[in-house]
Formats: sequence, structure tokens, C-alpha cells
Amino acid sequence: SLCIPTNGAVQWVLPVLDSIYRQKFDLTKVEVVITDNGKDSQLASYLKDYDYPNLRYIQTSDEGFMNLVTSLKEGNGLFRKMINHRSILVDGAIEKMLDMVEQYKESQPIIYCSSGMIDTPEIVECKNVDELLQNLSYWCSLSAGIGFWKNDISHIDEIDLNVMFPNTSLLFHIREDAHYLIWNYTYQIMADDAGKGGYDVFNTFTVVLLDLVRDLCASGRVSTQTFLKLKKQLLSFVEGLYLSEVVMPAKHTFIIKDVKQNMMVYYGAYYYYWMVVKSYIKAPFWLVVRVLQRITRK
Repeated sequence: SLCIPTNGAVQWVLPVLDSIYRQKFDLTKVEVVITDNGKDSQLASYLKDYDYPNLRYIQTSDEGFMNLVTSLKEGNGLFRKMINHRSILVDGAIEKMLDMVEQYKESQPIIYCSSGMIDTPEIVECKNVDELLQNLSYWCSLSAGIGFWKNDISHIDEIDLNVMFPNTSLLFHIREDAHYLIWNYTYQIMADDAGKGGYDVFNTFTVVLLDLVRDLCASGRVSTQTFLKLKKQLLSFVEGLYLSEVVMPAKHTFIIKDVKQNMMVYYGAYYYYWMVVKSYIKAPFWLVVRVLQRITRK
């Protein structure tokens, strides 16, 4: 099951569907499940042009990211793969996914599809969640990577899902004694994300995500060394957010508030002020890059 949760974003979803259906694969082996929690969504009317027997559209009233949980539940496949509603699949990606499912259908590891985002071989096997985070780091936060097996889905309602990171909650807790597989094959190209946002981005990444990993430390499932490594690597990501969303805001709709207070929880004042100084030093260079990009597009 290719599970595509969306908030009615027609401009993103249709190119994703086009990238799926232009590929050659057996329609009886793959289904596409779209769950839509968009208020006043017009997506259903556009889907009339996609007359495929393996395509299902379901409207939901889920709040925010919880829509992705419904998409996994609504799937019928042996393996349920989350697909971001901006994820343009590269040619041959579905056949590669089918091959992967066939290869691992007996052992059924929890699979995270990192799509070339991390510096690892194409396949990385991890015997527990500590090894997973040693390799995956803060990319564990991205919803598009998760993939679960049919037998896992019945356990979803037993998990206390974090509303900002239900995907990460599932990744960590759907089978606490699980072994994991990172599939680092580049299967997608993400479409431009202009308009993305609507949530408090600094609280989400500098507090909520680290709370989730800290809880794994407290339970003994993740080492302090792994937590500190992830926290350090996350800082570079957060510095990039500050540059792109505070110093040089351009195209997103994230809520920006209490940045210093959020940074103080896990990083402290020194790293907050260092982040601010670095961002303003880098800003002129990136402003030039942005201008050149616009000129090139013209």
C-alpha cells in the first residue's frame, strides 16, 4: 500500500499520482490510498481523471499529522509505505519497493526508507532502535520514510502517539523489540514546498523531537551517547531553519515564536546566540545565491 495523507493539496498530490502511474508495475500488487483531511478540499473532483482500480480516496476529519495514521490503517497491503504528498517517485521506484518487500517479507523488519538522505550504504540492518538512531539521526522525524507490515497495524491503537510526530512514535514503539532496516535507495524527488508550515517549527524540533528520544534514553532503549550525537547533529539542522525561516524568510508558513525559550530547553543560551550570529554572517552569501537562482530560472 502506498499511503498518501494530504490536506487537500491538489497542486502536490496530482504530480505524485502521475509519477506513480507512469511506471510499469502489476496493479494487483500495489494499491494507492489517499486520506484527505483538508477543509473544503477539492481534491476528489480532480481524482475523477484517475480511473484506476487500485486507487482509493478517503476523506477524514483527523487533526494535523494524525491523518497519516489513518492512511496506514486504511491500507490493505502486506507492507504499508508512507508517501509524502510532495514525493515524486523516480522511474523504477515501485519495482524496487516490490523487490524489497519480497526480500524481507519473512523477517519483516521495521523499514525506514531514507531515500539517499544519509551517508550509508543502500541497506543498513539495525538490531535495535539505538543502532537505528546511530545511523538515522534526526531524520527519524520525517514521516515519508516509515513503512510497516500488516501485522504491525493492529498495534497502533496501543501506542500513545505524539500529535506532532505520530510517525516517529510509531517508528519507536510499534514493536519495542524490533529489528530495523534502513533502505537508503533514492526513490523520490521532493517537489517545491512553498506554503508548507502551520506549526511551531522550533518547538517541534528543538523540544518535542528531543523529548521523544530522551524518553528512549530513560527507558534504556537508547544510550546517552546516541542521544548526544543526535542532539549535536540536529543543531546544524536547526541553525539552517533559523537562517531560512527567521533571517531570510521566503516561502513557508511556519509559526515562529519563543525561539530562544525553546533553544534553552536542550541547548542553552550559548548555542542560541551562536546560532543567531552564524545566521546573520551567512545571510549575505545566501541572499546572493537566492538572487542568482531567480535569474537562472528566468
